Amino acid sequence: MSTTIKDLARESGVSPSTVSYVLNNGPRPVSGRTRDKVLATAKRLNYQPNAVARGLSRRKMDTLGIIYTYLDAAATDYYFISILHGILGACARYEQAATLFTSHMWADVPANIPLYCNGRCDGLIIVAPPANNTFIQQFRERDMPVVVVNEIHPDSSIASVDIDNERAMYDMTKYLLGLGHRRIVLLCGDINQTSAILRESGFRRAFGDAKLSDDLFQIIPGVYNPESGYEIARRIIAQPKRQWPTALCCASDAIAVGAMQALIESGVSVPNDISVTGIDDVPLALTTAVPLTSIRQPFTEIGMHAAEFLLARIAGDTSIRQVHLPATLVVRRSTAPPCR
Repeated sequence: MSTTIKDLARESGVSPSTVSYVLNNGPRPVSGRTRDKVLATAKRLNYQPNAVARGLSRRKMDTLGIIYTYLDAAATDYYFISILHGILGACARYEQAATLFTSHMWADVPANIPLYCNGRCDGLIIVAPPANNTFIQQFRERDMPVVVVNEIHPDSSIASVDIDNERAMYDMTKYLLGLGHRRIVLLCGDINQTSAILRESGFRRAFGDAKLSDDLFQIIPGVYNPESGYEIARRIIAQPKRQWPTALCCASDAIAVGAMQALIESGVSVPNDISVTGIDDVPLALTTAVPLTSIRQPFTEIGMHAAEFLLARIAGDTSIRQVHLPATLVVRRSTAPPCR
């Protein structure tokens, strides 16, 4: 049986409250002699504090909760692991623990809100929630500090961190237009993700700013995985070659990898026949048959900032709102001026 505070009190000849003051450095002062006696007894009895009980007494667990739904390893592994790396790095720096809540579906989150808010963590980082969700507001109603990753929430009082997804796709589309491409197909991500909605908006804005007709481009719905890119690309090149676009602008590297595989399997040259681009700049972008032009997301920094923002919110600082971290265009061999 583990040693308790009552055991320490009995062995030290003091009250349990005095032992508590020593172990918690307050709130009342204890003489140096008594402190030394209690600490020596704790060492002799190999006392290990109960973190849960201590957290409840302090009303603070020094633990950050992370909510993420694990659905598609091919599409989400690197994205989430890199963000988690940043979160855990910040936790180590600030002496915080982390609790990872996983769910098969975002639809399960509202029913589990009592679990997330049962005191085991001091606040929550919610990674890539669906657009137009209602559960973030439910967390607010329970006074649970929350920071959102991969969504700039319509309510500006909700703390969030991400890249500027609209600008990222705008910059990529502008780059392709600058190479001379006009017939471009956008392969979209999940329509229930804010990032996909914003990236489509950036694509459209680039054409609008260039004063080019909407008839030149095509937008095809998809999801953030290689299978989506593969199937869409196969449908595109099944058309007569004169109808092919000169570039596939993919909403993620995962989509781009699948699209490029379909093109190369069919003997289509990348980039001589069709250029291909992505967004994320995950390691996979360097291992494709043709290194992928992409937009680099600072995933680790996003996770680190999310944890730091949440710690500030837990401490009562509500000044941090919504932050965009810079994304960078990385040009590789998957893009070139059109040959047609």
